[in-house]
Amino acid sequence: MSLTPQFMEGLWVRKSFTAAGHTLLVYDYLLTLNDEIRYIWRAPRTAVKVLFLLNRYVNLIGQTFIRLEEAGLLAHNSQEFCQRFATFTTCFMFLSTESIHIIVLMRAWAIWGTRKIVTKILIWSYVSYILMLLVGSVYNVNASHYVFPQLDVIRICVTTMPKYVWLIYFGSFILDTLLFVLTMRSLRRYSREFHHLYPSNLLHMLFRDAIMFFIASMFSSALTIASWTAYSHNPKYFLGKGFASPLLSVVGQRLVLNLKGLKTRTYSTHELSREVDRQLAAFAEGDPPCGDDMGELEDERD
Repeated sequence: MSLTPQFMEGLWVRKSFTAAGHTLLVYDYLLTLNDEIRYIWRAPRTAVKVLFLLNRYVNLIGQTFIRLEEAGLLAHNSQEFCQRFATFTTCFMFLSTESIHIIVLMRAWAIWGTRKIVTKILIWSYVSYILMLLVGSVYNVNASHYVFPQLDVIRICVTTMPKYVWLIYFGSFILDTLLFVLTMRSLRRYSREFHHLYPSNLLHMLFRDAIMFFIASMFSSALTIASWTAYSHNPKYFLGKGFASPLLSVVGQRLVLNLKGLKTRTYSTHELSREVDRQLAAFAEGDPPCGDDMGELEDERD
């Protein structure tokens, strides 16, 4: 089968971005390995710890597998392998994205002090989002007839994307925007009303990480949707899986490690400081509250 210049250009872009995504993931892993050992492995077992390690190592294994396939080392002209590879990458992408989404949901829930109204908003928003993903996935499976016509020439699994499968990522825009607005609203309130109770480096870090994750999540969803729509019949459709997914994982993992590494004091979770206290209790190591801290809280309450 003859390959057009446009196809070969798309294939080169796909392989380059996949290599870049895998390199970024491995590079950041090596940079933060000491922090992981210090703040994650030595910490008590929590939901955040499990989700962090799941996202971290599933991503490393999955993206390495994808990188080997993109190098032409695994397919061996097997249509059956490529069909399984397409299913694997779809499931892997969802697992990678949702393990980070749950961490960010817990972060927003903690910052708001586990209030019931916020808890209901977050639960219903995430359930609606998951339902959109499931419906889109079922449509994808029923609408897709994976064929890899160039496999015998390029030795890489390249197919086409179903026409409306990109709609499953529209919910990600809504969910990430909601989480960002809730988080920033709560942090802004703290910066105005209770800034004298909390170290400025804590508030600055929470603001910074919330903004960085929102930018990364919007870019990841936009790149995935753009590649699935504009390049549905071009190898570039793979940019979401090969580059956007590892980028989002790196930024999400940094949320946990940055807060774990922050040295600050904590306060009682039953007073005005409960939002940030729960944030610290969920993610960071802190010293137990001391007497003068409690006195300061009593004065603030009066």
